[in-house]
Amino acid sequence: MFGIYLDPASRTPVTSQLCNQLRQKIEYGELAEGTRLPPTRRLAQEFGIARNIAIDAYEQLIAEGYLIGQPGSGTYVAEGIRLTATSRSNAEMPVMIPGIDDQPKAKDLIDFTVGTPDLQSFPRKIWAKYLKTAAETAPGELYDYGDIRGVQELRVEIAAYLHRTRGMRCHSGQIMIVSGSSEGMALIAQAMRPSFASVYLEDPTIEFAQHIFFHAHYGITPMEVDASGMRLHEISRFQNGHLMLLTPSHQFPTGSILSIRRRQHAVRLAEQADAYIIEDDYDGDFRLKGVPIPSLHTLNPDRVIYVGTFSKTLAPGMRIGFLVVPPALLGRFAELKENLNLRAQAVPQAALAQFMKDGRLDRHIHKMKGIYRARRNVLVNALKQKFGDWFRIRGDEAGMHVLLEVTGEPWIDSWQHSAAFGVRVHEVEDYCLLKGKRTHQIVLGYGNVQKEDIETGIERLHQFVQHEAAYLP
Repeated sequence: MFGIYLDPASRTPVTSQLCNQLRQKIEYGELAEGTRLPPTRRLAQEFGIARNIAIDAYEQLIAEGYLIGQPGSGTYVAEGIRLTATSRSNAEMPVMIPGIDDQPKAKDLIDFTVGTPDLQSFPRKIWAKYLKTAAETAPGELYDYGDIRGVQELRVEIAAYLHRTRGMRCHSGQIMIVSGSSEGMALIAQAMRPSFASVYLEDPTIEFAQHIFFHAHYGITPMEVDASGMRLHEISRFQNGHLMLLTPSHQFPTGSILSIRRRQHAVRLAEQADAYIIEDDYDGDFRLKGVPIPSLHTLNPDRVIYVGTFSKTLAPGMRIGFLVVPPALLGRFAELKENLNLRAQAVPQAALAQFMKDGRLDRHIHKMKGIYRARRNVLVNALKQKFGDWFRIRGDEAGMHVLLEVTGEPWIDSWQHSAAFGVRVHEVEDYCLLKGKRTHQIVLGYGNVQKEDIETGIERLHQFVQHEAAYLP
């Protein structure tokens, strides 16, 4: 208790030991003022000492002013005790993590962050009811370790959903539930490493994909992305031992769609090399114009490992994603997942299965598409009003972000300084493997920026550009 150790073999009386250690912990700030100490009876039971010893120790420290006793309430650490010079314990010292704790925390900062959906629109009360019902009605085995692939009911619902929205034909047995797409990607990297040593990555691409394959000791071959996706026509055959990672439905961050000719070429290359394509469909539900793009998986289910997530459709805090694994690889993936004991929480899976079965997911996606479409329109109009043709918008009308390209002079040396003007945007260079080619591009996410803040954010961005460049056409 409180890290106190009493040594019955010591020559120092137990009462003195207890007093000394409590006194020291108060002086060092480990027991803060107002902390309620346990009752003497419980303290005596905890340390296996006579209750009179605990009473004597408390009374001694009350007499010295370290503690105060409140009849009928308990014993508390007194206020106003000056801490010693070394009073800050390691547990109370702030731990700063570079890149996380050094970010500006201004309350009025409008952050056009990418990848985060509208958290205010998440149906919390409805979701809470599904969680409660799942927790109360779940069979006993749901509280055991369960199937390494995940809850069967959820995998069945996902298979039906993918067939309905993406045209994918897969069995629920091919689906593996993971804690988000990043864990799914890491699982793929580990499972495939015995057979493959390198990976083709889109350039630019999402940062965590780069990190996952780098830390799994893959060689990385960057492939430039243009308006039609990865420049696959520049590859005549897979290099030995290569996988390929694609975001064909809405490339991040460029927003391009992989053309059907390049899709077919990618599948042919994988077939010829006896290799695999990893399809990251991170926000395919939110195509704001037209219908969702058919999955690359449909061209050859045996050569595509599909990665899906509910982080964009619902909320990243749910930590539920999934893989669709080709039958030939199922044993390899299941064995690795079992060996690492990688299991997502079962109750939220059961809740999500019923949520989908009741049509709640479909209704939520329909609602959010309307919200994101409206926000995108406000963003585009505000950009045109403030910047005219100085910015050009790239990519498909989908997802929750836009890529902006500066069409002429001047370029901005560092967009990070925009935070000083109350707005944060993100440079495409941050997502590039090969640096220096996209210094004139930025990406703005509008998923979690409220509609009323968008125009204010663009006004602040305009002020920043005026300050940095002292020029706008």
